[in-house]
Amino acid sequence: MGKKAKTSRKGKKAWRANISTEDIDNFFEKSTKDALTGGSLAHVETDSLFFVDKSKDLSVKRKIEKHREKVLRCDSVLQKNPFVVAVPSSSQKRCNKKSKKDSEAKDATQDGSKDGAVSGSEMADIWENEGECNAKARKITKPSVIPAVEVEPPGCSFNPSFEAHQDSLAEAVATEMQKVYQNELGPQPVPLTVTGQVIDEEDMYFLDADNGNDDDDTNEEILNEDEDSAQDQRSIQTKRVTRVELNKRARRKEQGKKEAEVKKKQELSKGIDSLPDIIQEIAKEDEEKLKRNIRRMVAKQERLKARPPRLGRHKFEPAPIQVPLSEELTGSLRKIKGCCTLVKDRFKSLEKRGLVVPTGKTKTKRLHAVHNSSKEYRSYGLFCLADYGEVESGFTGRDSAVAFTEAEYLCRFNPRNVPSRKFSSSSSPFSRTDELSVEEDVERKIGWLLKSIFVGTAAFVGYQFFPYMGDNMLRQSVSLLHVKDPFFKRSGASRLARYAVDDERRMKIVEIGGAQELLIMLEAAKDDRTRKAALKALAAVSQSDEAVGALHLAGAISVIKSIPDSSEEAEIEKFKVSLLKRFQDLKYESSS
Repeated sequence: MGKKAKTSRKGKKAWRANISTEDIDNFFEKSTKDALTGGSLAHVETDSLFFVDKSKDLSVKRKIEKHREKVLRCDSVLQKNPFVVAVPSSSQKRCNKKSKKDSEAKDATQDGSKDGAVSGSEMADIWENEGECNAKARKITKPSVIPAVEVEPPGCSFNPSFEAHQDSLAEAVATEMQKVYQNELGPQPVPLTVTGQVIDEEDMYFLDADNGNDDDDTNEEILNEDEDSAQDQRSIQTKRVTRVELNKRARRKEQGKKEAEVKKKQELSKGIDSLPDIIQEIAKEDEEKLKRNIRRMVAKQERLKARPPRLGRHKFEPAPIQVPLSEELTGSLRKIKGCCTLVKDRFKSLEKRGLVVPTGKTKTKRLHAVHNSSKEYRSYGLFCLADYGEVESGFTGRDSAVAFTEAEYLCRFNPRNVPSRKFSSSSSPFSRTDELSVEEDVERKIGWLLKSIFVGTAAFVGYQFFPYMGDNMLRQSVSLLHVKDPFFKRSGASRLARYAVDDERRMKIVEIGGAQELLIMLEAAKDDRTRKAALKALAAVSQSDEAVGALHLAGAISVIKSIPDSSEEAEIEKFKVSLLKRFQDLKYESSS
């Protein structure tokens, strides 16, 4: 190292400024370092700095000992792999896991309380059963809301009261009519063919010429529009923006920002002032949500009472109500008709309670052709069915349909031990082909007979118990008059005409607004069939004097007189004349 540069020491101040303080700085650094490391080594005793190693050296292992310590492959395969978790036992339940956790916590507390306790050396009691739960836990199922055996309504018994029987019949008819209305009001299928008019070749030529002229006109209009738009674009492009306009835009922008800030502050102050109202609204919303959840839960419980939750691809379809008809009521158990529906009822009960998955109707396909022998067996079964129908006096339409389906089911199989029906002999004038043709004719006639009986019975029941449908049916019929489709309007008017049996029901139609809707339908009708249905319903309603007064106030006379005469529908003129005569008899005039 070189010598330090000499500094001037002239004067007391210069001498003090140039004095070296390096030794003092080194001393302070060393003292702080010793304080941090635990003191200087010069003052530490020798015993604390060094220690004597008195441990013995390990003996060197031989090569053969190293080989003996190795595990064979066959033994290593049998050893437990610590990385593979064992499959838990199926009997291990939550109670076992909880008991293990409790025992571990107890052991930890005992180890903490005792000082020198060794848990590994203590013996465990193998007969202690406390905390173990190796038994198979019983699966607890939720109780079903639907009872195992449901009691049918009193109207379905063998000797019901008149009111209970009528209520049950009305319920059965309502379910059937609901299916009919769903089919009627549902989406109509797309028609396979669309009817149109045949166009001659000459007309086609004129149509093509008209289309060509239209195209030329449209092309000219499009060209003119394009030219106008091009001129507008040119005028827009040539316009320049001056500095004054830019300054105005900047000032407008700043003014808009200021107004937005002021508006934001005002809204914030209004929101702070309306905090109590906001809190009340939040409380109301929470209350509405709670009520909505309660309603949803109640609706779910009511839905579960009627049908089970969906288990498969098919929905549960409840069985129809088994209501005896008026002709089938005998009044005693000895004369009651037998009905083998116990298995069906039990199966439907299992499906309703969710114990069995509901299944759909399976359609069986006939892969084999019908032979002559099977035709003979089928005709034989139908002959027996006809004989049974003649003998049995209480043979209703529903029973005939069931018997017919049973005969059809039996006739699908090949005959076994069927009595011979070979009537052809040497003395018989008929041949084998004649016999088959006769059998087919008889079979066809019996089928149509059974179908007509079934349809007649269903129509009779529907017309007999139609008035028991209630106000819902009446309101639905009135709502059909609002539909644009004339078919639905005609169906609603025909139902109102059938419903208007007495004065009470006629006034009910007027109170609901059916008379006013019928007049609107009559005024807006565009075809004779719709006018005829509306006039028929109005004629049925006008049998009541009070209903006629309501029709007069609604302006029925002017609407009826404005209907044009129809040469095809003579009934329109008849209904029109009868309605006007009814107004004249009650002294209602169009001028008044």
